[in-house]
This record gives sequence, C-alpha cells and structure tokens, in this order.
Amino acid sequence: MVVNIGESEWYVMKALWEKSPQSGNDIVKIVSARTDWSQSTILTMVRRLVKKQAIGVEKQSVMMYYPLVEEGEIVRRETDLFVKRVYEGSVNMLIKGYIESGELSNEEIDALRKMLEKTK
Repeated sequence: MVVNIGESEWYVMKALWEKSPQSGNDIVKIVSARTDWSQSTILTMVRRLVKKQAIGVEKQSVMMYYPLVEEGEIVRRETDLFVKRVYEGSVNMLIKGYIESGELSNEEIDALRKMLEKTK
C-alpha cells in the first residue's frame, strides 16, 4: 500500500520515527516545539495519518501511536518523485545543479567522491 505523506504531516511522522509509541500529548509537545501549530491542528494530522494507515494506534491507559511505514521507504519514494518531477528523472541533473550552485561545502564534495568510489 502506497501512503502519501503531506508536507506538514512529516513533522508528526518524524516525531514517531524518532521514538514510538508515543501518546498524542507527546506528539503535540514535539511538533509544537518545531512549529507554531495548535494542539488541535497537530491532533487533526495524527487522525488523518491514522486514516491513511501511515500510523497505527493502540489503546493503553492513553492512545499510543506508532508508525506503520518505514522512514527509509517513504524518503526513497519522495526522493524519486522529486527527481522525476523536477529533474525529469535525472539524478545527474540534480547533482549537477547542486555542484553548479556553489552550495556544496568541500566536506560534502569529498563525501560525494567517496560514495561514488565506493559504489564503483
């Protein structure tokens, strides 16, 4: 099953990928520390993600939430979609764009070089 995670829903998912299970109150504390969203907004996102089957819920003394999808799987899919949409599926164009922008530090360039050598 393919689950689409909306841009704002990533905050809730990140909180659960970092540690789970968590109560709704715990999720609200984490997400509200990173955003200016209200408790009701965050809990609405939690309910939406349960409905999408991105997170599960278990009733204990309080409702406890946990991810049903793996972070790596979602990140890979989102990255693929982004590269297809913005760079016509070309990872080369993506990397070239970063290199030509001058945004990469020397450390990042060295890390890229090492990754490429490692995969040869």
